[in-house]
Amino acid sequence: MPQVRMPDGAVVSFPDDMPKEQIRSLIATKFPDAAPRGHNVPEYVPPGVEGYNPETGMVEPQYGRAGSAAMGAADTATFGFGDELASFVGSGLTGVPRQQVLAEMRGNAEAAQAQNPGSYLTGQVAGGVAQGLATGGAGFGANAAKTGAGLGRVALGSAADGLIYGGLQGAGGGTDLESRAKGASWGAVTGGVTGLAAPYIVAGVSKATQKAVSPFSTSADRTAAAKFLGSEGVPLTAGQKTGSKALRYAESEIGGDAAANIMEEQGRAFTDAAMRKAGGSGLADPDTLAALKGRLGKGFEDLSARNTLRIDQGIVDDMNRAAQEYARVLPADKKAIFQNLGDDIIGRFKAGKNTMSGKDYQTIRSRLTRMAKNYRNSDGEFADAIRGLRDALDNGMERSIAPADKGAWSGLRQRYGNYKVLEKAANGGGEDAALGIISPARLRMAASSGNQSGFATGKSDFTKLAKAGQAVMTPLPNSGTASRLAVRNLGAMAPSIVGAGAGGAYGAQDGGGLQGALTGALAGFVAPRVIGKMMMSKQGQRYLANQLLKSGAMTPQKRALINAVLTYGGSAATSRLAP
Repeated sequence: MPQVRMPDGAVVSFPDDMPKEQIRSLIATKFPDAAPRGHNVPEYVPPGVEGYNPETGMVEPQYGRAGSAAMGAADTATFGFGDELASFVGSGLTGVPRQQVLAEMRGNAEAAQAQNPGSYLTGQVAGGVAQGLATGGAGFGANAAKTGAGLGRVALGSAADGLIYGGLQGAGGGTDLESRAKGASWGAVTGGVTGLAAPYIVAGVSKATQKAVSPFSTSADRTAAAKFLGSEGVPLTAGQKTGSKALRYAESEIGGDAAANIMEEQGRAFTDAAMRKAGGSGLADPDTLAALKGRLGKGFEDLSARNTLRIDQGIVDDMNRAAQEYARVLPADKKAIFQNLGDDIIGRFKAGKNTMSGKDYQTIRSRLTRMAKNYRNSDGEFADAIRGLRDALDNGMERSIAPADKGAWSGLRQRYGNYKVLEKAANGGGEDAALGIISPARLRMAASSGNQSGFATGKSDFTKLAKAGQAVMTPLPNSGTASRLAVRNLGAMAPSIVGAGAGGAYGAQDGGGLQGALTGALAGFVAPRVIGKMMMSKQGQRYLANQLLKSGAMTPQKRALINAVLTYGGSAATSRLAP
């Protein structure tokens, strides 16, 4: 409904269907002094009145960018039928004829679009995007994507969505039957094209974005292994974290001192993580292992000294089992020694009235351990039989230990068992072993030796550490691979490329070829080092290893939603551009 600000400041509303000439005549009659000679148009402009149109004498509504954007969003969010629906409500509340209310609403929309066309268009796109989000991307394209269909089928489904949606938007933008039909045709065509293109755009952009943000994707298993090693304090390179052979070769060839330092620290940190399983730390060199063994032994002595070993049926059964198992295979002299050892144990229990002091227990246990070790290489069967007697006493002491010491005793036995694994692992050959560094391969071999079932089922304390280390830290072949040769050729390519350019630049001068050769040689020396420093920097390693947009992060559901948002938003905008 048009409004006119009168020269006296009053605002008067006139019916929509009243001709402008009649409005001008009424104003001129009421305010003859405001009408200029020869005209019936009041040129009086009231001070501070924004939107006053001297051509009509009316005050037009004014919209800021936000207001225009909101009007545009409301337009497409309701498929262009929002004004139609709202006019019924407005008419019912005010008693003004619906057509008059509708005309005023459309006039306001036209004003909002004319005053801020860019903001209005942005709002229209936002309205379409909101519909896509509100529906969760539902449609033919989304269904195809969620069922794992190929890109072609998804695009066809998306085109059907765009055709329907664009047609509705186009029809809603019209004001009569003819304009609605024309808008629906145009919207269907533009919406269909937009929907057809959307999946291809999303696929291309998502792939390019993923490669730019996370250049090297990796598997969930490798990520878990790398994360575990990190929690153990083992530093890893980006190549090791992602498993990219090309990146690992690049780190090895041009990573320089930074890469070498990480690898050295890595071996030390892995060894330290293994040593901690036995209550130690640092490298597995002879002095450190001997000191660790001494501490563990002292722990056993202290606990044993304040506890008494009590004979029970379990000790008897374990000793009898060892005797029966090896009696058939031991020669007569060894069988006699074994019998004497057993008799000595029983005699001590009898002397102590079915108990044995902790000191005696430690004495007998130490003797049995030394004997088993001495016979390990010459007579394995006899060594195993002796260990059977020792284990019978150990198991009995664990049952006899005072409740207050049970936790400490169990932990000590577990750490001692882990220490024996470290002893085996430290006996390997090679430079690293000589320096006290335990490799993942050596640790796995030692931990699984004699305990394959426990290692495989994760009952060994070293299972997770050894497997993670071997999965991530295993070195690549030293030479002869295409990836390694490609990195090495980086330094050879730079001189020829830069040298050719420099030679051309100096070609008109004497010695141009020499200049090019020198420049190329310098480039070949500098380029790999610059790249290597950038690659091994903290920021470079963090970027190369990140998995923010790893392969597979874009699920079919997410892709379908983005397709729908792009289709709906694009269709909402293009459907209103009918020629």
